[in-house]
Amino acid sequence: MKSIVYFILAVITIVYIGFLCYVNIAGTNSDVEYYISVYGALAIALAYAGINFFGNPLKIVFFILLIIAVIILVLTIALPDVFKSLFGVA
Repeated sequence: MKSIVYFILAVITIVYIGFLCYVNIAGTNSDVEYYISVYGALAIALAYAGINFFGNPLKIVFFILLIIAVIILVLTIALPDVFKSLFGVA
């Protein structure tokens, strides 16, 4: 049961970082997107802390995916125009 919860949290974390990349490229269009981008990480971090992140055999794979997602997030923060032209966002 614990590994299923870790798997779900890891997927949610990666999807959240992808959402942050989208917000950096396209901008926020609504209050919902703004609140998700601001408070989503807090909710995910609290979930990880509550369940205890360590002890999952798949954590290495998800940790590597998380590092890659964070690197892409930093790049979209630093160079949003490059990604806008790459994906054709106006």
